[in-house]
Amino acid sequence: MPRLMLALLVGVALVLTLGCAPAVTVNNKTTFPIRVMIRNRGNIQWVSPSPSESSFVEVGEGLYFATAIPDAEWTTYATAKRRYLNEQLANSQNLSGEKLLQVIQQLKEIAAQMQKFADAADSNARCSGRVTEDATDTVTVTSGADGKLKIGCAHIVSKKSAP
Repeated sequence: MPRLMLALLVGVALVLTLGCAPAVTVNNKTTFPIRVMIRNRGNIQWVSPSPSESSFVEVGEGLYFATAIPDAEWTTYATAKRRYLNEQLANSQNLSGEKLLQVIQQLKEIAAQMQKFADAADSNARCSGRVTEDATDTVTVTSGADGKLKIGCAHIVSKKSAP
């Protein structure tokens, strides 16, 4: 019984210790999937938050760098979907009027999204920050008016530790 209790206490201590590491939250405010690389203390971690979602990475205290790029897997998906829709359009005799209009609309949407993606891929979205135990660090990725990715790093000190 004492061994079981000791193992349980060690397990709880590990969970509490590991669960308290500083973290950087990455918010994706774009309309397409992105990948963000967080480099901290010689380590590199990647996160891939979906549009309007967030992900986080545990990091060590100190300086970090964040770089955002569009997710290449989305381009592969969009290219395959465009190819499929073009094949449907090539065989339009098999489509009803309503279905034909849907295919054309989907092609327009894919083309617009692929253009946004191409514009975003041409950007150099980077920022840096400093992680401390008494703060919350957030990386926010957005699309600018020019379509390029914009990234911002924020360091918000918690109220209980502020002087």
